[in-house]
Amino acid sequence: MGARAVLVDDHPVAREGLKAILAAAGVEVVGEAADGRAAFRLIREALPEVAVVDVALPGLSGIELCRRIRRRLPRVRVVLISMFDDGAWRAEAAAAGAAAYLLKGDPPERIVDAVARAARGEQLLSPEEGRQRLPLTPREREVVQLIAEGKKLSEIAQLLSRSPATVRAHKASAMRKLAVHSTAELVRAALDLGLVRVPEVPSG
Repeated sequence: MGARAVLVDDHPVAREGLKAILAAAGVEVVGEAADGRAAFRLIREALPEVAVVDVALPGLSGIELCRRIRRRLPRVRVVLISMFDDGAWRAEAAAAGAAAYLLKGDPPERIVDAVARAARGEQLLSPEEGRQRLPLTPREREVVQLIAEGKKLSEIAQLLSRSPATVRAHKASAMRKLAVHSTAELVRAALDLGLVRVPEVPSG
């Protein structure tokens, strides 16, 4: 195939599996990352044809990473991989500009085909695909993700270059949309919907 790819997944085993599948098909994996922000820096430096990105990432979600790549590095195509098989996630992926949306249980040949077609500039996702959208805005999901990681609102404001008042407003809006009344309930609801992911703590 001859394409160059970057793999983004916070599970090393998942990255190794994808790497083996793509390498067997002639795809050169030029970098790997475990979180969205590190991934964007890597992709900006490596400029692969394709970024294969897990939807649920710590720090910056796969959907948000896809938006950032498509906005700032338009020649890089994004293939999103997810555990969630529903119209809402596909609609979000399409709106973010992903070339393809795959499931982690898809057969290797389907993954290889999607990466190959994305590398050729093909768009496997229709912009109109799906009607239901996820309940939180991209900024609200980013704030809730950082809350789930244990960040204080003041820290989140610094990370996102926003005022504390704006961050509090995003949190309040997310709580209202998810019909919850505490920070713990907010994080649990977002986790249950697959909107955020808490990074795994290495054992030992």
